[in-house]
Amino acid sequence: MDARTQSALLASIVCLALAVAMLLRQGRTRLWTAFAVLDLALFGYQLGEFLSGILHSHAWNRLSLAAGAAIPSTVLAFLVEFQGESAGRAAGLRRLALFTGVAVLAVALSPLATIPAAVIICASVIFAQLAIAVSLLYARMRRAQSKTERARLFYLWVGAALCVGLTFLELVLVRLVEFPAPPLASVAVTVYLYFLSQTIQRHRLLDLNELLGKIVVLASVGLVLAAIYGLLVRWAGSLSTGLFLFNTLVASFVILILFEPLKAKVEEKVLALFFAERFQFVLALEALKSKLASVVDVRHLAQVLLDGLDETRRVTHASLYLLADDGLGYKRLDYRGPAPTPYIDLATLRALIQSALSGQKAQLVELVERRLFELRQLLPDEEQGRSASSEPIKDPTGLAEERSKLSEIGAAMAAMRAGVAIPLLAGPRVVGFLCMLDDRVAEAFASDELAAMLEVADQAAITIENSRLYERMKERDRLAALGEMAAGLAHEIRNPLGAIKGAAQYLDPRSLPAGDGEILGIIVEEVNRLDGVVAQFLDYSRPFPSVGTSERFGPTDLNDVISRTVKLLEPSLPAGVRLETELSGGLPAIWGDAEQLKQVFINLALNAVQAMPDGGRLSIRTRRPAQAIEMALSDALPRYAADQVEVRVSDTGAGIPDDAKDRIFIPFYTTKTKGTGLGLAITQRIVKGHSGTIEVQSRLGEGTEFILRFPSKNALDTAGRLGTATPLVVGRVEEKKPA
Repeated sequence: MDARTQSALLASIVCLALAVAMLLRQGRTRLWTAFAVLDLALFGYQLGEFLSGILHSHAWNRLSLAAGAAIPSTVLAFLVEFQGESAGRAAGLRRLALFTGVAVLAVALSPLATIPAAVIICASVIFAQLAIAVSLLYARMRRAQSKTERARLFYLWVGAALCVGLTFLELVLVRLVEFPAPPLASVAVTVYLYFLSQTIQRHRLLDLNELLGKIVVLASVGLVLAAIYGLLVRWAGSLSTGLFLFNTLVASFVILILFEPLKAKVEEKVLALFFAERFQFVLALEALKSKLASVVDVRHLAQVLLDGLDETRRVTHASLYLLADDGLGYKRLDYRGPAPTPYIDLATLRALIQSALSGQKAQLVELVERRLFELRQLLPDEEQGRSASSEPIKDPTGLAEERSKLSEIGAAMAAMRAGVAIPLLAGPRVVGFLCMLDDRVAEAFASDELAAMLEVADQAAITIENSRLYERMKERDRLAALGEMAAGLAHEIRNPLGAIKGAAQYLDPRSLPAGDGEILGIIVEEVNRLDGVVAQFLDYSRPFPSVGTSERFGPTDLNDVISRTVKLLEPSLPAGVRLETELSGGLPAIWGDAEQLKQVFINLALNAVQAMPDGGRLSIRTRRPAQAIEMALSDALPRYAADQVEVRVSDTGAGIPDDAKDRIFIPFYTTKTKGTGLGLAITQRIVKGHSGTIEVQSRLGEGTEFILRFPSKNALDTAGRLGTATPLVVGRVEEKKPA
């Protein structure tokens, strides 16, 4: 059996395998069916060539000619589905191909099939039609608006032209001239059909480039291993059978040992030679992953991560989003390039989070847009109830739901300026998103680059989780140290303070010279202030009871707590300060300590009053968070995550400087001349002790607003969270019975 016959057998097997694989795929499209029919026609042609060569009978040429008669029609049918064009020039060519196909089939079944001249004429007609079909692909390439699509069609056009030209040339040389031409046509058709099958399944051009690179790698490795095997076996070919078998065994072991390292080395060299930019980018990402392993602080992580991506010059936009403390959205921690939106609520990210929790490791904007385009073609028209191709849709509801989710994902990625959005997972939670974009090209990242990005994102998620554990450990150690200090302060400071205050109060201001009585009053006032500082310090260092672990906790109406707090505050407010309350009715009860919560609102109100020395408006409002109501209807998150109560305390004072916003909750940090720096720290601790969150929004000269959110009692019951003080988080949580 010569090489030409062997190549025909290989091509027929590949054609049959591709046809069966396409026909067995679930959700098979008309494009895949058309490709399978084309493969079957080529299978018949190659099978006839193989049987003719192995049996040395021209009778099997009839099979090749009969199968060849169907090839132009099947090629045109495939191109019509591939290009989405069913009218005009393509329709006329299909009719012509059908007519000539019938004529060639008649020749194949007649005695004319044994005449070389008749066969050459029929083949010329077939190849002329194939050349015209290839020209349709070229015309479609010229009309393509996208550079990526144009490059993709260019590869297909060059491959098709090469296959048609080689096959016709080989047929003329072998049948007419009887020249022993090498079997290049069958090999080219085999490789091209496999490449074409990947093209209709992988829309991304970079995946096709990667596929070509792998073909080069495997071919190179195969040649090296074949050379090793051939040399060892040929050496023993003329010797004894035992030595032949021994050398075969040795060659097999050598191949097994060398395959993996040789493949890795060849792949590295091919990438470095043909895809140098991708190779350098992957190396940079691997180095960045190693660097992130030694980072602990989250802000340092963002700086190292985004600087590393920016330095590759392969990313024009990069940003890192982390889950907000209130669990109702994601805050932008840092970014490079044009600024994306600083905050995205869960309603916008619902579909993106849902896909992440279902196992989707990354979202690519080009794939989302392409699938949306396909769904718009498939979904029923509102007026006619038909799809764009006038065919009924089997499951319009499922397609409409998929289109809605993809539209939400596209909107979220547009807000984050993300070409690639990678969720950062810590267990069952989405703790953040790493977003990257190269707006210079439509498809910027290949599969191996995306795999390296996923590894970097996994390391970032681990660092974020470790950072949070580290912060909790630091908080615990800091409170332990404060507790020890507080015990000493209670004895070493309060006792002398009591003596100083008693002595000062023993003196009679009326018996002292003028002015000395005022100094005596200052002494008593400052002693009281210092005693208050010690009291606050003791309160802050004292362990805070968790939700449900203290008898003082119980179902609490926040509106009632605020109303009683306002009654206490109103008599002591300065004349220029106007207090306004807006309490929404029907709010769910929370599980809390009314006295502790009263202290929270008193601290915030007094801070607001001190920020308005010339008077202003102090406003206290309660409500259900707007996004929480919307998220309550979502299946992407646990329902209890949306069941919250929100309190907003705002003033029209001087505002907080930007550089102080991140430090106002740190103990002993204050911007006041006589402040202790513990009021907001205690406030934050109480709020967190109620499983709530507190955040601040402020602008200089316009005022400050503190936003507090507390989970309802029903929310904690549903989540089985009574007895814990962990804020609500995004993720899947198993329902438990209330403690």
